[in-house]
Amino acid sequence: MIKTPVNARVLRNHFQYSWWKYAMSVLLIFFFWNLFFTMTAPRTPENEKVEVYVYGYGENEAFSQYLENIRSAEMPDMKEIVPLFTVPDDTNGLMVLYTHVAAGEGDVFLLPRDNFQSYASDGLFVALDEVDGIVEMCEKAGINLERGWRKNRETEERHLYGIPATGFTGLSQYVYGSDNLFLSIRILNGNDEGSEALFRILLREFLPEGDSAAADEVPEADHVDESAST
Repeated sequence: MIKTPVNARVLRNHFQYSWWKYAMSVLLIFFFWNLFFTMTAPRTPENEKVEVYVYGYGENEAFSQYLENIRSAEMPDMKEIVPLFTVPDDTNGLMVLYTHVAAGEGDVFLLPRDNFQSYASDGLFVALDEVDGIVEMCEKAGINLERGWRKNRETEERHLYGIPATGFTGLSQYVYGSDNLFLSIRILNGNDEGSEALFRILLREFLPEGDSAAADEVPEADHVDESAST
């Protein structure tokens, strides 16, 4: 048997051609350790948390603190109220949005018009016209709700699935371009009571204070075919 001597030259050649094996080993160890930690880490039960999903840019830290203040002051029975931001773009952003929706993540949603219309027509959101006091609350503040009505493709019924954030006061300091977003509640979110409670608080906080606030608002023309998918 021929024995290869172990010296500096041999080790140098070995690492020169085999370094990637060690790098791959380190990456695999890190991956499986992270996977193990994620799978075994304690998770907050669905009925004790509310996630605010935002498809857009914003101040994550500031919004997180704002929602935590709401939790501690008005919803102490919740263990978590957190924002989930996804950067919008036509490739990865849409894929990430679809993945989160398919995974059942998010309870309260802030989505741009096209995404809102598509998911609303698919029946993803709660019919807000059937939730006591929501329509009256918005109309009192002068919010034009027409753009929030969509036809459900399956039932062919029209419902109010989202509140146009046009005219909201204060939301823009946490979510950029919020005037172009729609505020909705996801169906089958695992925490209907908490989601509706937070939704009402957000409306109370961000709706203008009177009919005159949106009296001059001209709703954006809606030329999107309700039967079309995004």
